[in-house]
Amino acid sequence: MTSINSGFDLFKKNALWGELPESFWEFCLTHGRVRHYAAKQFLFFSGEEGNLTFFLLQGRVQILLMSEFTEKIFRVLQAPAFFPETILDGKNYPYAVIATEASEVFVLDRKSLMRYIKENPETLWAFYQIMALDLRRAYRQLKNVALGDARSRVGAKLFALAHVHGRSVSDGVLISVPLSATDLAGMCSLARESVSRILGELKDLGILQMEKKQIKVKSIEDLQRWVHERNNSE
Repeated sequence: MTSINSGFDLFKKNALWGELPESFWEFCLTHGRVRHYAAKQFLFFSGEEGNLTFFLLQGRVQILLMSEFTEKIFRVLQAPAFFPETILDGKNYPYAVIATEASEVFVLDRKSLMRYIKENPETLWAFYQIMALDLRRAYRQLKNVALGDARSRVGAKLFALAHVHGRSVSDGVLISVPLSATDLAGMCSLARESVSRILGELKDLGILQMEKKQIKVKSIEDLQRWVHERNNSE
């Protein structure tokens, strides 16, 4: 269990969040609260009224795009993270969020956040930059899904996961998020069987090492080169 202050320290050390004044974090402490979520517990569902904003202090969550019969993993977030990015428009949540492990989240009422921003408009620039970065990542993911073939999608997603959730080890980069072929298939909008074949191909090439739900990228450069070759061959 982490303290609120130490959780906020993760945000303050971030290049973008660190631009917010100390008064913002003091405001949060006096107007919000910490919630604890168990693994597989939903924080909110798509379509629910968007009354709350969330600051992930510890743990990991998945963003799920949901329809009546299906759900897709859109992104995996780890601390420090703020969501949902679209909350400032006052509309319903556009996606669902579920904890993938025991997680601590600081919750702040949307109206309180909007009141602070209106009274301190200089803080809006930091939020704009954070949302622009999230939007750029979303566009990149949409591009991979819309324009890339199956191999390009899987390779690009593995590269992104290694960049965001990777941990350097002696023989490569370990993706710290447990991933099954089914999870990766959902992220790439592909059939599980196709993803399993592609993962097997990358393993045979010596680019990946897999054990259960743990994926290790043996060489980021080789993975990046493999993705570029797929893109250039289209």
